[in-house]
Amino acid sequence: MDATRALLQAARDRTGLDALSWASSPLGAGRPVLELAPRAARLSGRPLRVDPAALPLRDNALAAVVLLLTLPVLADVDAAFAELRRVLAPSATLVVLVPSATPRSPAELRSGLRAVHRRGWPHRSALDRAGWLLAAADFAVLGDDRRCFALDRPDERHLRAAGLWPPGGDPHAVSGRLPVPLRRIVARR
Repeated sequence: MDATRALLQAARDRTGLDALSWASSPLGAGRPVLELAPRAARLSGRPLRVDPAALPLRDNALAAVVLLLTLPVLADVDAAFAELRRVLAPSATLVVLVPSATPRSPAELRSGLRAVHRRGWPHRSALDRAGWLLAAADFAVLGDDRRCFALDRPDERHLRAAGLWPPGGDPHAVSGRLPVPLRRIVARR
């Protein structure tokens, strides 16, 4: 299992729901889903090796795509969106999961997470303006939700490999359980 999926499955909210289940919940069951993570991809559960800007799929092939913490680290956001529009069928669902750069609770603000999460991302606009980026790429934004999850202190290199921590950020600046505020944007082609 890749680092992103493992950490998202380990991150839990107050009710015990894991972040990966929350990210995938708008999709329903039984549909072929492409999951793209920073260093891994899966098509209906099978691992793939793909470049988000050159997907080895035919036009209109997919009913759903989930970008797991991928948008802020993409080398070419425009090329990736063009490729997603190509492979998604009309009315297909796109779910984008990104770290939430805006703290939603006093606990997140006190933790110092805001200062750490606001630095170091290659595509900062993918955090603060992810919905706008999707709309500009001709996707209809249907929902924009935030939820805070928490992780027992994982290894720093696992956080970076999973795309949960920006390059240059210091996860040791946060003590105790690590809050993981996430933002889920649901869009249609």
